[in-house]
Order: sequence, then C-alpha cells, then structure tokens
Amino acid sequence: MLLDACPGFRTRWQEHVVSWNGEPAGVYNDIGEFVAYLLDAYEQGQIDCVRAAFDMLERFLTEGDADTKERAVIGFIEDVQNASSWRAFGADAFLPFLGPHSQAGWAEVERMWRGKSSLADVIRGELQEGKS
Repeated sequence: MLLDACPGFRTRWQEHVVSWNGEPAGVYNDIGEFVAYLLDAYEQGQIDCVRAAFDMLERFLTEGDADTKERAVIGFIEDVQNASSWRAFGADAFLPFLGPHSQAGWAEVERMWRGKSSLADVIRGELQEGKS
C-alpha cells in the first residue's frame, strides 16, 4: 500500500530487500526504510508523496487491527519524530499532514518521550508506569 502511495519508493524498497538477502528484515526495519525515504522526499519537495503516506497512516489507524495500529504509531510516527529531529526541518514539519487519529498517535509518542533522551529511558518509564 505504501508503494502505491509513494511509487518513487519502489527502487529503494527493492534495494532494501536485496540487502537482507531476501530474508525478512522485520516490520520495524521495513518501516524505518520507508520513513527514511519519506524524509528525503519531504526534503526534496515531494509533498504529494508525503501527503499520500500520511493519508495511508490515517487509514491504518482507523481501519487496521491492533498490530497495524501499534506499528503505525510505534513504527511510523515514532520513526518520523526521531529521525526528522536530526534534519533541518524537524518533526513539526509533518504536523500539517496529520489526521485526527495520527494526531492522537503523535501526541502519545511525544508523551512517551517527554523528559527522556534514549530508548532505554522510554522503556524504563513504561515499566515504571506498568508497576503503578
């Protein structure tokens, strides 16, 4: 579905698959590859692709099963926020593309990372919340 939304990703996707020797890379590695492409596309002014990807994200969050929704938030949104924080445009550049469900997911990821500087901090925080 993401290849349909951003056909320019097809070559990069094929290279990604080859780099894993045809073995499954894992869904989060696959999402990470797409997000890296998406950030490059944004930087190059390919706004139609970015808009289509975020429209697809909203669809995943409204129509997807629990696993799809989790991957959309913890995979896609979290990757966009973290990876774009290293780019000149920053994560806020993607706020205009968020629909209502992706806005909620975006806020959830921001809450998880608030006051934390590493994934280990996030995991510790989640574990502490689970004990409360």
